[in-house]
Amino acid sequence: MSLLSWAAIAVALAAFIGAFFALPDRWFCGLLALACMLGGADSVYRELTMWAIAFLICGVLFSGAAAHAVYADARGRRQR
Repeated sequence: MSLLSWAAIAVALAAFIGAFFALPDRWFCGLLALACMLGGADSVYRELTMWAIAFLICGVLFSGAAAHAVYADARGRRQR
């Protein structure tokens, strides 16, 4: 396994372990987006096109979820 694969697995494990200890949604989704992007980069390096596309799409979705969580948290703070 390449270093990119190990980094993606480590970041994903950190996200899931953090979820058990009440990691905020914005951090959880951000870490999963990073893991997907690292996995996508590894797939591109290995020339696995369909896996790369799948990882990159998942990374974009998790990035959007993280951005939504940041926006919702900021909006909730303004309304208090």
